[in-house]
Amino acid sequence: MKRIISFLCLTLLLSACDDGDLSVTTFNFTSQSLSKCSTNTFIYNIDQNEVLLLDIPLNNFINREGSRVYELSSADKLVYRLYNGSVNNSILCAEFPVSEPKVIEEWTALAGATIEITTFANPDTENGGILDISGYTHQIVLKDVIFKKGNSQMVYEEYVFGNYITPNLIKFDFSETVQPCETNQLLYKLNLKEALVMNLEQELFENQETNGIPRTRLINNVNNPIIYKVFDSNVTGNYFCSTIPPTSPNVVEEWYAQNGEEGISGIIEVETEQVLDEVTGEPAGYLHHITLTKVTFSNTNTSFYFEEYYVGKYGVEL
Repeated sequence: MKRIISFLCLTLLLSACDDGDLSVTTFNFTSQSLSKCSTNTFIYNIDQNEVLLLDIPLNNFINREGSRVYELSSADKLVYRLYNGSVNNSILCAEFPVSEPKVIEEWTALAGATIEITTFANPDTENGGILDISGYTHQIVLKDVIFKKGNSQMVYEEYVFGNYITPNLIKFDFSETVQPCETNQLLYKLNLKEALVMNLEQELFENQETNGIPRTRLINNVNNPIIYKVFDSNVTGNYFCSTIPPTSPNVVEEWYAQNGEEGISGIIEVETEQVLDEVTGEPAGYLHHITLTKVTFSNTNTSFYFEEYYVGKYGVEL
């Protein structure tokens, strides 16, 4: 009889340990440094066989100092996973599911959680480009989060997820040579993933020497637009000069030169010099030197300013 009672108690105990019972009661990752998959939008923290993963629109991570709040939606992911072996970046970011290690527990956050993102700049006076900034640190704090697994739940009023760093994309590192498109009147400068694109009035480039008195126009997004673009891979002149717009590379960010004010800002100056043939001494062409004065480049996130920027020289052969 005692054996039967003991067996029944053991049976009841085992049946209580179903998927709804709490096995992981909390998690605490030792590192605050977050990583991002290059093949998807996962931002994550790994601690041996544990992973905390966040997947929300990346436009929440703006390269601008300040704070913002995002509410987790049903289309987003905030997931805690426990594996039966150590996890690394290649496993987590694989395009196809890996067979090992296996996920042995998964807790999913419910929609409605608050994600607070506080962003500050990381200064770099030597390699930080125009802004003297190497990148931006986004501190992510989770608030009022309910993780569910079966019938069990874990609740966090506040949990510091960690720090996600994005690079400063603004380099403006170009040579002085300006290239023209043969199919349109665009002028451009390229360096790997960067491009400076101009669609300027042709009157600025008359084949006549200016003799120290530059031709001037104001930057205008209709008549004289100037745009600085950063792409997700190296770009060539064909991207701008092709009659059929290419589908790649993709524009990551772009900054528009702000409209100018007469005598105050956003001024385009072009000085023209004649080039003579070294053998005959006859006119062989003209060099047009383009300079921008008191110009601000802006997008919705950041802006940067040049008191004076020599764009470069645009050559025309006769």
